[in-house]
Amino acid sequence: MNESFNFTTVTKADLPLIRQMYQVAFKPIYLKYQDDQTDPFFESLVSLEEKWSRPTNHFYFFSHGNVRVGMLRIIVSQDRQIARLSPLLILPQFQGRGYAQQMLRDIEIFYPSITTWHLDTIAEEKKLVHLYRKMGYVQDTTKITAIKPGMTIIYFSKIISR
Repeated sequence: MNESFNFTTVTKADLPLIRQMYQVAFKPIYLKYQDDQTDPFFESLVSLEEKWSRPTNHFYFFSHGNVRVGMLRIIVSQDRQIARLSPLLILPQFQGRGYAQQMLRDIEIFYPSITTWHLDTIAEEKKLVHLYRKMGYVQDTTKITAIKPGMTIIYFSKIISR
């Protein structure tokens, strides 16, 4: 990858676009699992506004050149040493190009004080599980959440020693 990747802060006015990005990116997951309770596909604008207004939440567009290819939300601890990524998305037309890997590498640089990163994903989504393991995330095998038959959430962490 090259230096033409960047993060830009999501403003409150951008939240309707974020909601559209959620619907486009998470629709295949929703259609596969039919999860009406936890799927970001159903995230409301009100819920996004509430999350966006929290001082520990940070939303960013991820762009390649001038093209927005994805976005992510980071929840940062008060001491700015621990962060949770939820969600991280690459729009379908840009998937399979290494952008998620680039986003994960770049966010670690963007937040140099973070020493522990957390995220979760659907265990049955083997490509996502492979991505996170490839990027140095380790699964917490003691923590598993069954959403419904055939859909299980697993949890990952990455420790960065500086």
